[in-house]
Amino acid sequence: MLTCREMSELGSEIIDGHLRFSTRLAVLMHQRMCPRCKLYIKQLKLTAEVLQQLPLGDESVDSQAILD
Repeated sequence: MLTCREMSELGSEIIDGHLRFSTRLAVLMHQRMCPRCKLYIKQLKLTAEVLQQLPLGDESVDSQAILD
């Protein structure tokens, strides 16, 4: 069975669907037993969906101003 740490490390692959069959089964089993990881993956998916909805602007970003 996967640990919570392994679930967090696989987060991107889980939401992108880039898992081998055996790993996907292990993820599903872990999520059934761990409500915290189930919520974590749900939040990752929601975040990815929201970010995909944002318009891409042509303006350059002043990263130094953001960091200050």
